[in-house]
Amino acid sequence: MSSYFDLPETHTEFPPAFLTVSACSDWLVLVPLANPAQAQVMLLRQLNLLHRYTLANSARLKLLETMRQTVIEVQRDVAKKFANRPLPLNPTEQAAFDGTLAVWQALLGGYLRLLDAVAAGDTTIIEQGALIAQRSLSVFADWEVDLCRGEKLPDVNFWRRLHKVFALAEQLKLISLPVRDAARHGNEQTTALAAYAESHLLHSASPFELPSRHLDWIARWSRRWCNKLTMRTDGAPTDGTRAAPLFVDIDSDRPAGYISRDVPGARWLETDELRKSIKARLVMLSQGELPKRLQLGEDCTQPATSLLLERVYQRWCKGGAKRRQDRHPVSGGCEFIVGFEAVHYYLSGRTPFRPPVVDENMLRHERDELATFGHRAQRKEANYSDTHGYQVENWALIDDWQLLDQSANGVRLQRPLKAGVRVGSGQIIAIKMAGSAHFMVGAVRWILQEDGETPTVSIGIQLFPGHAQPVAVRIFDPKLREPYKQGLRLPAMPAVKEPEALIAPAGTFRVKGLVEILADGMSERLMLSHVLDRGTEFERCTFEPVATGKK
Repeated sequence: MSSYFDLPETHTEFPPAFLTVSACSDWLVLVPLANPAQAQVMLLRQLNLLHRYTLANSARLKLLETMRQTVIEVQRDVAKKFANRPLPLNPTEQAAFDGTLAVWQALLGGYLRLLDAVAAGDTTIIEQGALIAQRSLSVFADWEVDLCRGEKLPDVNFWRRLHKVFALAEQLKLISLPVRDAARHGNEQTTALAAYAESHLLHSASPFELPSRHLDWIARWSRRWCNKLTMRTDGAPTDGTRAAPLFVDIDSDRPAGYISRDVPGARWLETDELRKSIKARLVMLSQGELPKRLQLGEDCTQPATSLLLERVYQRWCKGGAKRRQDRHPVSGGCEFIVGFEAVHYYLSGRTPFRPPVVDENMLRHERDELATFGHRAQRKEANYSDTHGYQVENWALIDDWQLLDQSANGVRLQRPLKAGVRVGSGQIIAIKMAGSAHFMVGAVRWILQEDGETPTVSIGIQLFPGHAQPVAVRIFDPKLREPYKQGLRLPAMPAVKEPEALIAPAGTFRVKGLVEILADGMSERLMLSHVLDRGTEFERCTFEPVATGKK
């Protein structure tokens, strides 16, 4: 019998460790959930063996359903090893990422074999056709989330296969039949159409631009609200609806978009009910309602929840987001520094950061040095690296990147994946364009690895206007005597409406919190006002001066 999905033939040579539901349940008890990496390897082996073993389809379905909850839990735990990590991934992270993708493909293969059998008229499982279609399509959504966690986007083969599975489910009239999916939807019913729409909602939200925590929120909301989308095949709605539909061509290898085309595979995912749901939540959040009371998630906080909801509202229901500044292609090299400590080091003239002391005797000694020499004496410490946890002498942190395009406040860069220092979303960077005399400081907003003959990494950078001044900064608390850490001070830039700001280590900001900065022998006390930007290693804050003095 030919396979609609071109699946491999089955055999009886290498059976899985179980062939009945009870034996499968007993085997799952032995899976070491406390060791997710080992558990993943065990699950992957059995899924592959099961996929290629000749077995009655009714039995195959029961075994996959028995394993599925454990598979989802283990995949979630393993993803923590590679989610939002700097690129290129180290060997351990890469192994976790590769293993996770392999498990999703193995699970998908099992359900596609069953969907094949439904299409062929297998009466033993034909009544489960809608469930099998929904399970097949839901794997794509979970697979897509983990691709984004590994800083990668689904490729054309992913979208081609997704459309092909949906097209068969549509042909078999299975897409709107309600089914239960306790592992992903609790007690609520769902459909194959909802699972298909979920993948497109994920893509439309541009999740690769988001920090790991916000990606988790988007994934949760996509899964929860995908049931609100309906599909039409007779053209885009013209009844004056305030929600823009998502257009998808099921004969293509592309995800849903905002521009319709007159093609045979044209479908429209209507988002009007989704628009109403999001709009109502935005209104209630603006009135002070807590996100968890609106079923957005126990971990959702304000104002981040409102900002993220506004983002997806524009992308899911209003035709997409418009770029604030136009980008234009450029060419040429640039110098590039990655990481807060490294940026501070180079902007300080390659001077190692020595945290200013807060002991009174040492402060008195430093004042004497300043009075005598006009600066503090620079001491070379034999154990400097051990004391501070890094080795300045081994910092090979300036890399050559290729500029792809540039806007008023950002650039997009690309380089071979395996070249140079690791770089991750949310890091502080400094960049000096060809012909420029100064480094500009910014933050990595998104990063993607792309396959090809030579795999590459592309990153999007937000640049902060003004020349950054290296400073030492500490939370001001006379009782705790907090140590100084690296910081950067940015001047006000009225021409572009940018206030004076302090870039401090992550975790520094408190509303009306006091910090003390030290630069060129001068100390100044500041009261923090607002957070302009956050990353994995920094917070960019506005402030008001409180007091100044000379040490």
